[in-house]
Amino acid sequence: MAAEVQMVLYEDDSVQVQYVDGSRLQLSPCGSEFLFEKAPPVSAHPLEQPERIRQRTHFVISTYREQLQRALDFRNSFATCPFLSESIIPPEGKKRIFIDISEVRWPSLDADDGMICMQSGMVKISSLDGHAYLCLPKSQHEFTVHFLCKVSQKPDSSVVLSEKNNQVKKDKLVEKAGKICTYGQRLKNKENELHYQMMNSKEPLEKKSCVNGTEGREGLPLPDTKHTCIYTWVKQHWSVNSCPEEWKYPLSLALRFHNKMSSVAGIAVNVIQNRTLTSDVSEEGGKEVSVLPRALLLSCPVPHLHRWNFCNSLSLRQSDEEEYPYPELVKVVWYKGITYRLTHKNMNSIEIYPGDGSVFKSEGAYFGNYFTYCSIQEGSEEVS
Repeated sequence: MAAEVQMVLYEDDSVQVQYVDGSRLQLSPCGSEFLFEKAPPVSAHPLEQPERIRQRTHFVISTYREQLQRALDFRNSFATCPFLSESIIPPEGKKRIFIDISEVRWPSLDADDGMICMQSGMVKISSLDGHAYLCLPKSQHEFTVHFLCKVSQKPDSSVVLSEKNNQVKKDKLVEKAGKICTYGQRLKNKENELHYQMMNSKEPLEKKSCVNGTEGREGLPLPDTKHTCIYTWVKQHWSVNSCPEEWKYPLSLALRFHNKMSSVAGIAVNVIQNRTLTSDVSEEGGKEVSVLPRALLLSCPVPHLHRWNFCNSLSLRQSDEEEYPYPELVKVVWYKGITYRLTHKNMNSIEIYPGDGSVFKSEGAYFGNYFTYCSIQEGSEEVS
């Protein structure tokens, strides 16, 4: 199995991987399809086209399973919504849970429950239900979140069809009541009603026993596995400067707790965030509930829109810039153990993580006039 040389994540969440033997893999933005291009043999004619294999991710054969799994792990670590195929997730990574986990509740601002400061200086914030936690390292440039997520599901065509058939009747009732109910709200009400019926027909179970599957089982009847959901832990990496909305509140808790522990220990607080970030995060007070990201569907409704254009960025010359074959902006690049994160929001910036715990961060427009170097081992910053 060839090792990866470079992995690129684009703004549309598509992935391109290059291997040491010259083969390449491309993952669609939704994650439901992939294209593997085999390396041409040495005796191949220069005009001979390489062999390409296109498959659905959920039905990948064993030949490409390991490579596809690593590409998906890279995608899910930086993409907004993960793609979680049950057929690829190892058995030890699956958890059968009898409740619907769609949101988590975090500790309040005036409480220190679920907050831990480790010996390395990393701050860990855990949700009250134990379904998610956030880790902020001492450098405060990047943070990671771990949360339980339901695996990707098949599109439920029966629900969609019944909703379309009853749309006219429901719209008339809604007009009489003076309310307008969207399709998404009606679907959510159906799910809540089904969940309510399921919970009333069973013995109440503790959330902790549902997740761990060990405590509180004695004396309870075996639940119907038909109504269980398969979850898995998802790990995502985010830059502190571009924090998603659902993680702003726990990030604010981590920043507050880190500053509190630093002041208690008599260490000068090293604030690296700009004023805009600090004000945005501080305004998240009171938003103690975070809606967790949902996994994408197993199949894509528009597979004909997938682009399969490989870009050989390793050999891209100056003269090739006008004919760049992939129009999407680059979000994350992994190259031989070094991670490059690019941001294209208010101002183009780049963060470089060599893998030894240090961080290079660009300062200024056009990806920086200079770089700020932060060494976690020494806990100091140097400008070069």
